[in-house]
Amino acid sequence: MKTALFYGGKDIRVVDMPTPEPGPGEAVIRVRSSGVCGSDLHNYRGNRPSRFKVPWQQGHELAGEVVRVGAGVSGLKPGQRVAIEGEHLVGCGKCRHCRAGQNHLCPDAGLKGGEPHGSHGYSQFDVCIAANCHPIPDSVSFDAAALIDCYACAVHALNRTPLTPGDTIAVIGAGAIALTFGQVAKAYGAGRVIMVGTRQQPLDVARASGAADDTVVTSGQDPVKVVMDLTGGQGADMVAETVGGNAQVLDQCIQMARRGGSLVVLGVFTAPQTIDALLAMRRELTVRWSNSLSTWQGVSEYGAALKLLAAGKLNAGPIVTHHFPLDKITDAFAAADDKRGSGAIRVMVHP
Repeated sequence: MKTALFYGGKDIRVVDMPTPEPGPGEAVIRVRSSGVCGSDLHNYRGNRPSRFKVPWQQGHELAGEVVRVGAGVSGLKPGQRVAIEGEHLVGCGKCRHCRAGQNHLCPDAGLKGGEPHGSHGYSQFDVCIAANCHPIPDSVSFDAAALIDCYACAVHALNRTPLTPGDTIAVIGAGAIALTFGQVAKAYGAGRVIMVGTRQQPLDVARASGAADDTVVTSGQDPVKVVMDLTGGQGADMVAETVGGNAQVLDQCIQMARRGGSLVVLGVFTAPQTIDALLAMRRELTVRWSNSLSTWQGVSEYGAALKLLAAGKLNAGPIVTHHFPLDKITDAFAAADDKRGSGAIRVMVHP
């Protein structure tokens, strides 16, 4: 089979490797779609060294078809269409976090036999834990199924920071996480979503896909003032930060939130943030970080996102803007890295 090996930075090589065989409780999946996540780009940009030994495989937003199943697997059969819950979040199953259903907080999450482990979406085949393979209906495309990870992150954020139906939400960012968050927020009853971004094109997609009601381009204007004007000077009931990186945006988020409002942070920051703590205290804001996904009150957040998608309450199609075969994965990462030049929102690799 063909698979992509990552050597650090922009050094990505497609090579031949043996097709894996399933062990007990596992299934071999023929990967059809695999999304280039923003977290994949951190190492690509040199901002964060990978914890994997060089070279490594990766790709945690994936969907495909069951090829073979191992001993003890029930509910899956060859040819079945499935979405894969990324194995970088698999916990030890024994610690206090795993026992509470918070496997994403497990100190040993993503370890297998003591070594770092994750899904291999940038590969023609991947051997997956059968419990992480979620059957999808024919109405859900492989591309849409590969986005369930993003939708589930939104479900997790809104579980941690619940909205009240009718709330006005300001979303900072216009990437895939921002758009999927906006769509889930609307499905959960948000009355109005204001999306703030640096480029008009993805904001237009946000409107067209039902992720935003109002949009704000930051160029040439103060986004805080615009959001305050749009909310009658009150501020947003909730602000969702989805950008991360090294931009100083958390203080902007605090300034956009109404008194007694909330801020949920989904972005992965690579630089320390400076905030006006006194303003946050005076407004008595609730500030929560939201890390990936797991379960909530015993219910799989990945499964909850899949149900929303299968019910037609989410519109994944417009979010996927670019498609590349596996042998063009370097072009896929380049397009995802340069969204301003490429116009990419979510890039899909098709092994």
